[in-house]
Amino acid sequence: MLPIYLEMKRCAENGIRGVLGTIIRTEGSTYQKEGSKCFWAEDGKLTGLLSGGCVEGDLAEHAREVLNHFSCKTLAYDFRDKGDDLWGLGLGCNGSIDIFLEPFDPVHLRESTERSLEIYQKADNYETSLATIIEAETPSLIGKKWMVKNNSSDPVKSGLHSVTYEKEKVLVFTDTITPTPRLTLFGAGPDAVPLVNGAKQLNWHVSVIDHRPSFVNKQNFPEADQLLCIPKGKWPKLELESRSFVVIMTHHFDQDLLLLEQILETDVPYIGVLGPNKRTYQLMDRLGREFHEECLSRLYSPIGLDIGSQTPEEIALSILAEMVMVHRGKGSGKPLHVMKETSFTKYLHKKVGELAF
Repeated sequence: MLPIYLEMKRCAENGIRGVLGTIIRTEGSTYQKEGSKCFWAEDGKLTGLLSGGCVEGDLAEHAREVLNHFSCKTLAYDFRDKGDDLWGLGLGCNGSIDIFLEPFDPVHLRESTERSLEIYQKADNYETSLATIIEAETPSLIGKKWMVKNNSSDPVKSGLHSVTYEKEKVLVFTDTITPTPRLTLFGAGPDAVPLVNGAKQLNWHVSVIDHRPSFVNKQNFPEADQLLCIPKGKWPKLELESRSFVVIMTHHFDQDLLLLEQILETDVPYIGVLGPNKRTYQLMDRLGREFHEECLSRLYSPIGLDIGSQTPEEIALSILAEMVMVHRGKGSGKPLHVMKETSFTKYLHKKVGELAF
């Protein structure tokens, strides 16, 4: 959500109009799922994708209509069977999506623009459930939104809901927006460069910390959000939290020992330690204390998924893939064709059988 928020902020500061698109319903196989967003700016810039780039051109035409009429609009795309041929988009998908378009006009709709910016800014600091009216008998209600407080025992479910708003039955889309993940990287060696670049490609917030000024600088890490040079043996003043992901790759045993001791006391969900198991065992033994299983379950060593990586770039890819899996809270790290070994496998076996004759 951060790139879209930043683009909305840019448009607001420059008086540029735009349209926010959100997928509010999906059925079957689709490129993106409910809650996915894109933002089309009137100067032609597109941030985010709702398809593989196929419907975005059509969305731009509808976006102009939304801006000209200062009103929201819901679009339905059905690509099942011959749906893609009917639309002339040639997606080759086998599903349908509904997309809700809402105007973002810092000149004529200043109040709603400021409200949207406020909501999405807050959403980058803590998890937020957002409710938006997409259907109502009173046209002025469509597009109104508010933040919903999550109850841990009864969390708000994303999707479409019929509710009463100002004594009127309306259709609301609720959407859970998660904050931007934060990568804190201890170690600014050459092998850290592709990891930082890859994390920024994922739009994560990245901090790089090292004791060597000649390493931890903008020349080596131009895309990093934060660069800290801390004397060796010192613990930096940091706030590590539930959305923080930590990677230790200083290549210095005593420094890693200091860092690991401090980080294990935090609530971060991912503590990656570069190096072989034997080295990490030695670090843990040197700490000389017992740790709960829950604490140790957050420790990843060797770091990354097993993809046979050898180069720094490939190693960075395996680390990023593992962190994304932990961040999303799902996934096995196995090949998708193994996870989906059903109809496609039968199809392949059938084709092989046909070729045999």
